[in-house]
Amino acid sequence: MITLDQNAKLLSGHVSPETAYVVNDYPYGFRLRCKIRYWLDVHPKLGVRMFSQTSNPKAPGLVWNKPKASTYCRFAGAMYLDTDRHVQWSGLHEYTNGAECKAWRDLYGPAVPEAARETMNRWCNAKIAYDNARNPGDPLNTGLAEARRAFVAPLES
Repeated sequence: MITLDQNAKLLSGHVSPETAYVVNDYPYGFRLRCKIRYWLDVHPKLGVRMFSQTSNPKAPGLVWNKPKASTYCRFAGAMYLDTDRHVQWSGLHEYTNGAECKAWRDLYGPAVPEAARETMNRWCNAKIAYDNARNPGDPLNTGLAEARRAFVAPLES
């Protein structure tokens, strides 16, 4: 079951370096401190991934180091602060079943970037339709027609 601690907080609207979630006191090596910023990047064909980027405390002024990217999650992604106030992220991928997909969407859906919401909703609708059309032991192609119809059906506003 997909759960999020009650003290965790969803982060939304952080979709570029300019709108990133910034942590002002982050360790840089053993003694130095820097800033770090986090944001989600949405690629229309590849999915969603999280970027992080630290500042360089050895350089004068605010100089950002090269950003680091996670791997893509094909259908959606959302950032949140865990109970220790650390930035985490969770992604929706192709290996979830319908129940897991619905639970993920219910929990993290409000924090998914706008550019990925339609894909997330279409994917979850298709996974739920696929699972509902199947019985234990059915061949894998059972339910594909229902999943296709659910994926292309107009989304409710």
